[in-house]
Amino acid sequence: MDSNSCADIIRYVIFFSVKDLFIFDVKKNKDFGSSFVVIVSFKSFHLIEKHIRLIENKHQIIIVENSLDKKLKEKLEKLYNNVEVIIPENNLGYGTALNLGIKQSKNNFVFCMVTDLNISKECFSQISNIINQFKDFSILSPTYFDESVFKNYAIHNKKTTDLKKRTVSNFILKEVDEIDGAVLLINKEKFNSFDIMDEKFFLYFESTDLCFRLRKNNQKLYVVENLKFEHFGTQSSHVSFKKQILICRNWHYCWSKFYFYKKHYNYFFAFKRTLPNLVRSIKLCIYYKFKGDDYNFQLHKSELSGLINAYSLKSSFYRPSID
Repeated sequence: MDSNSCADIIRYVIFFSVKDLFIFDVKKNKDFGSSFVVIVSFKSFHLIEKHIRLIENKHQIIIVENSLDKKLKEKLEKLYNNVEVIIPENNLGYGTALNLGIKQSKNNFVFCMVTDLNISKECFSQISNIINQFKDFSILSPTYFDESVFKNYAIHNKKTTDLKKRTVSNFILKEVDEIDGAVLLINKEKFNSFDIMDEKFFLYFESTDLCFRLRKNNQKLYVVENLKFEHFGTQSSHVSFKKQILICRNWHYCWSKFYFYKKHYNYFFAFKRTLPNLVRSIKLCIYYKFKGDDYNFQLHKSELSGLINAYSLKSSFYRPSID
């Protein structure tokens, strides 16, 4: 499953360390320390407060603002006494910011969530019931309400399809090979000391790469078939930055796709897998150039640029130019 259904360039990631969020006897469940949330943001102020209000104020919220917006820091820290906004020196991207947030957690279980979705408070408590009884997994996730178009998971290995489903607290857990990065409950104990996300990815294919590495090491990934959420996708950045965001997303999708296949296979295999993207971007660049449609020309030119830089083995350097 490619990461085209994954989150956008600017992604919020929410990490719920699980103590107060879940109802447990802390003495018996040492995995669950002090509770806090980490939101990774880039110009996503229109959604930040929605999620702050969703989270009870007893949970500490840490926001990593990749746009370096100090005004946002002042505003949110003034309005909410349980919020701390971290302004890094540079735009860290999704994967690096995710690793930073997870490192801040002192708990074994970290709940990661993008913001352009609907998920209920009850979902968190239901997940808590599951992990209170079952911990033999690296990643766990609920599933989409409507799976008729897209699913947030994939099964690549026929052996996986034959695995028995598990029932935990009346919830059905199915083992899969890949889970989309929109909602991830991560069991840190399964990762030892290495970074969870490959920080060479700035955007896209981070969760694909993560799941690939986990399955290669015989780690278990589960989705909960009867625990649901809704993911809108491509809506985590404000509409006023639409063009810049789309250009950046297109660039990184193509770059990351090539890098993923080169990393796990080889250069020629990666080129073969991205060749359709190359042909498509060239055709559309020519079409929109002759049509005089500069907007769409720039969008597809960014795809071509991302591929050329990937083929040249350059790093994922492109960043959105937004003031």
